Amino acid sequence: MRRWLARGVIGMLVAVEVVTGAQAEVGFSWQWSPMGPYGGEARRLAVDPRHPDRVFVGTCDGQLYLSEDGGEQWTRLTGFHRPGFCISRILVDAEDSRTIYVAGWQVSVEQGGGIYRSRDGGRTWTLLPGTEMHSVRALAQAPSDPRVLIFTALDGVFRSEDRGESWRRISPAEDLEIRNVESIAIDPRSDQTLYVGTWHLPWKTTNGGRTWTKAGSRETGIIDDSEIFNILIDERNPDLLWLSACTGVYRSTDGGRSWRRMAGLPSRSRRVLALAKPVGQRDVLFAGTTEGLWRTGDGGATWRLITSRRLTVQDIALHPQRPQWVFIATEEAGVWISRDGGMTFRPSNQGFSSWVITGILPDREIPGRIYCGVVGGGLEGSFFISEDGGRSWRARSLRGVRAILQSRRDGRRLFVLTEDGIFLSEDRGESWRKGPPLEEVVSQIAEASDGGLLVLTSRALLRYDESRGGWERVRSVDGQSLAALHVGRRIWIVGQGRIWMSEDGVSWVERALPDRVGRVHVILEHPSDSDLLFIGTSFGLYRSRNGGRDWERCAHGLPHADVVAIAVHPNDPRWMLVTDYRTGAVYLSTDRGETWRRIDETVGARAWVGAFDPHDGERVFVGSRGMGVYMGRRSVQLVERENSP
Repeated sequence: MRRWLARGVIGMLVAVEVVTGAQAEVGFSWQWSPMGPYGGEARRLAVDPRHPDRVFVGTCDGQLYLSEDGGEQWTRLTGFHRPGFCISRILVDAEDSRTIYVAGWQVSVEQGGGIYRSRDGGRTWTLLPGTEMHSVRALAQAPSDPRVLIFTALDGVFRSEDRGESWRRISPAEDLEIRNVESIAIDPRSDQTLYVGTWHLPWKTTNGGRTWTKAGSRETGIIDDSEIFNILIDERNPDLLWLSACTGVYRSTDGGRSWRRMAGLPSRSRRVLALAKPVGQRDVLFAGTTEGLWRTGDGGATWRLITSRRLTVQDIALHPQRPQWVFIATEEAGVWISRDGGMTFRPSNQGFSSWVITGILPDREIPGRIYCGVVGGGLEGSFFISEDGGRSWRARSLRGVRAILQSRRDGRRLFVLTEDGIFLSEDRGESWRKGPPLEEVVSQIAEASDGGLLVLTSRALLRYDESRGGWERVRSVDGQSLAALHVGRRIWIVGQGRIWMSEDGVSWVERALPDRVGRVHVILEHPSDSDLLFIGTSFGLYRSRNGGRDWERCAHGLPHADVVAIAVHPNDPRWMLVTDYRTGAVYLSTDRGETWRRIDETVGARAWVGAFDPHDGERVFVGSRGMGVYMGRRSVQLVERENSP
């Protein structure tokens, strides 16, 4: 085998700031601002009933945005920051627009969740007592008495008569039928009559929950095991009902005693996640499905697709004062709006981003050009390019970007690791071709000194041999699960409790990792000293000063973080950065890892990946989990010092 020296970077590495000649009396702070890319998953919508220009959108990662111009521009409400909290309902109080309720559930905990309330228009929030242990799926305010709130959860139905100050269960405890309650509608004539939809069928009570009757079954027209996503009550004739389910749209004209499934929706579009009806338009309905938004103007007899089939519509918001305005929340394309009653739609996401950023890479040769990768991908893809320093972005048709690499030999060449494999671009990401096929799952990529491609799988390090048109195995490790790769002056591979090093890709030296470090995410050889190693683990950052023979944990300002990224600034190797997977915090060191300080307190985002702008020494970009890319600009602060006596 040829002897070769690998040089490169992996997609997780992050670059940091340059500091030259900092004086003792001068300090630095960071000013952060969101930069997009805009879009991503929009989970729930709400329009202020008293102020139609005020629109809220929430995500499934606990972020809340507000528009005060009818959805044209969005601003994140920083007071509501609940990572892992999936928003199921946003409710603006019918009498007081400054009172807002946000309900949801914790994605990682089956019964965790609750309802938060703000009384100052969304600046500050309080978790309502009695709701915190419930996985809340729906929340409604009684039209006949705004003091009455009712929420549904996986464990039943609960009622408040004092705007959420106290709650009581109104469904039978431990009931095997009235559980996993997904939706609710309250009769406008009386708050004692309500309908709830479960993951199986709908139920009804006419006495505030003392007794319940099944409000739909196979015998009355609803297919069994129909998950009921929405229930609507006509405001003029409350016995006229609609509901949406995984089996389509149903209509009842007798208060739920019998139902008829509406024809016209194609069978593959019958999973109707959202349903909305304009006030005063009895026969007009909008149905949000896993294949676009549909509209009927004849009470459900016929339906017309009014958006792309590629949109998954999760929520619909209308306003009684402006029936021509229609807002939809989509799974991967953000918010879309219509100003003509649904005849045409356009995306409107300026300021709104819920993307999970997996890679951020400024082009080292072209100022202002930045590459960004995200989880999933919208209509146009999950690889984004900015040519103006992050102010605007355009997407390219790749899905599920996991890492981005720019060739050190040819800056026009980019490698991208995606959920569909490896792709190569020869024109800085403008066009792509599929890379060489590989059956094994690739976790990281790097570049060899000759421009060849290195990939790490769970069992081996592989190199693509272009002359042979195939992969060659550089290093195999039996009985090990390989976790991290780094190439600098040497090549480093990390497995379970072990580390392998090579200077030529042919001969390898094996060494031990420190005990009880948990999972290793990343390894980095310091560019100023090939014997100075860092590994990021689930139990913190560890350092070796002698090429991996001995290890110590880095502390002095750095907690037991779950370190997933490590970086060294290319122009001043004293400066290092790490990110914490658990909290998303960003920590900075100016002395090669001896001491650390957190620099992202004002961001409010969980920054996981990032890059220093190589063309502007005052800027750094960080990619967050669920809130897009943020740009940090360094500013100088004078530090007052007491005179020595």
